[in-house]
Amino acid sequence: MTIILSIFLLFNIFWKLFPSKKINYLYGYQLGSAKKSLEHWKVANKYASSHCIILYVFMITLSLVFDNAELNTRIPILIILIGGLFLVYFLVEKKLKNVEKN
Repeated sequence: MTIILSIFLLFNIFWKLFPSKKINYLYGYQLGSAKKSLEHWKVANKYASSHCIILYVFMITLSLVFDNAELNTRIPILIILIGGLFLVYFLVEKKLKNVEKN
């Protein structure tokens, strides 16, 4: 589990360091209203990558702690991960609504 989360973390660090400059269908934050304009696209990608990095660091830490306890914690960790991804989605969409108002 830790290896997979580490790969996701590396991908998100890459995403943060090299964000997509243009709206596309392959790379970047693809959900919600991110494709409305180039400004929305940039804000969504910057904000989502930052939150995902925090989420994956937290999940890796959680995974390492529970792996040392020799418990079968894959399902609870996956549930927390999915909940965290939903939270990232809602935070990014809320930020994009603020961009729309300004």
